[in-house]
Amino acid sequence: MKSRYTPLLIILAVLAITAAVGYTLPTEAQDVPPRVILDNTGGRVIFTHQAHTEEYGFDCADCHHDGIGQDEPISCGSCHPAAFDETFRAEHQKAFPDEEACLRCHYDVPGEELAEDNRPDTDFIPTRADAFHGQCMTCHEEFGGPYGDDTCYDCHAE
Repeated sequence: MKSRYTPLLIILAVLAITAAVGYTLPTEAQDVPPRVILDNTGGRVIFTHQAHTEEYGFDCADCHHDGIGQDEPISCGSCHPAAFDETFRAEHQKAFPDEEACLRCHYDVPGEELAEDNRPDTDFIPTRADAFHGQCMTCHEEFGGPYGDDTCYDCHAE
């Protein structure tokens, strides 16, 4: 009868040791965290660093700590406005810490009159809703979650 429990005890001991070792070993710090959940007025948003760094070519300093005392990352709405309208064109520069930040989208620091060739192509910059919905809808479609015209209010208040 005792010999029947010996293999189970050995397996249990190996699993316990493996779990203890795995718990005590430090994990490697990642250069770029893969995803961050941000609280937003429209709800929680999953921000993927990889898309912004690898696919769009931004450096960490483009949004975080430009070396000039910036404590908080630049808000999503600074680059992804509700609309690329006159209000955004007149106000967006206030969201950035200095004129160097202009070079993220403009070829040169804009002056009084913005030359046509110094305007970024906003067709390739999603608005805030497009960026958020692009992330959400991709997962919803991929994993069979609610999506479509009639399902927005499953998550959003009317």
